[in-house]
Amino acid sequence: MKQSHIITEDLQRIVSEPIDWNALREKRVLISGINGLIASYIARTIFYLNDTRDMGITLYGIARNEEKTKKKWGQELLREDFHVFYQDVTKPLAFDGTIEVMIHAASQTGPEQFAKDPVGTAMGNVLGTYHLLEYGRMHGTERFLILSTREIYGKGNLDFVKEDQYGVVDPTSVRSCYPESKRMAENLCVSYRQQYGIDARIVRIAHTYGPGMLLGDGRVVGDFLGNVVNHQNITMNSDGSGTLALTYIGDVVAGIFYALIQFKDVVYNVSNSDETVTVKQLAQTLCELFKDYGIKLIMNIPDEKPAGYLNYKLGFLQSDKAIAQGWSPKVDLHSGMQRTVRYFEEMKEE
Repeated sequence: MKQSHIITEDLQRIVSEPIDWNALREKRVLISGINGLIASYIARTIFYLNDTRDMGITLYGIARNEEKTKKKWGQELLREDFHVFYQDVTKPLAFDGTIEVMIHAASQTGPEQFAKDPVGTAMGNVLGTYHLLEYGRMHGTERFLILSTREIYGKGNLDFVKEDQYGVVDPTSVRSCYPESKRMAENLCVSYRQQYGIDARIVRIAHTYGPGMLLGDGRVVGDFLGNVVNHQNITMNSDGSGTLALTYIGDVVAGIFYALIQFKDVVYNVSNSDETVTVKQLAQTLCELFKDYGIKLIMNIPDEKPAGYLNYKLGFLQSDKAIAQGWSPKVDLHSGMQRTVRYFEEMKEE
């Protein structure tokens, strides 16, 4: 992800939050899945703290693909405060030293991945969490945070779910490889917290978008934004009744740092509950926001739902607890979409 003034604005907004950033001073921080959208924004926030406040944080990243990592980070891999381990998160960490803070962000999150590689999806969440927690137990990790998902709430009857309102997940469905393994990963966190005293935290998020996200990746938001950036009509391969809870990347990352540093409870929903739309509404919004591009919405409803997608409605995340303790989303849907498209268009011009 190349740096741009849009990302810099996001980083400035994040570090201006009333968070005790000094809690990270001189710490060694590890982030798994360093190439992912959220993980890379967390990393860039740490770099920004080092560059503007001389925080002295040393960042370690875990990535599977060395070529992808070099392409994404470029010259930033030469930073003295940045070190990357090239390995699968399902294997024990190939490092021997104290890491005070761990953020487990590595996970397969796409419906196509759930359908084609359910075992890899499950093991990345379960074994990945286990190996990192076990490393933390043996090497004195002070704080551990995992990124989880609204899918752990399962099928229920509520439009909005709080942190303690759980529904049903069918363990015999292959599609459940994702929510069931995330549930197990969360349980490992609270188990290590109780048995070994690791200060483990859980942040549950929903649909996150923004600069640096994957376009045309088979997920609705990335596909639609890819159409917009390439000035193509938006083709909807469903009736558009599916629901999305969209939160801008800068707001999500701010919420993660609140949960990591500032908040006291174990589990928090971090989602902009005011920005809930159906898939069709999102497509229509994009067509209206970028009407100068001449793009239109085309309906192409298949007879069957593609493999890997949920066949039931999920509740939206109710983030009242995080909001009551200081976090609040700052970027609305229209502004966030405009910022994201502008970022990608600027990158095309370079």
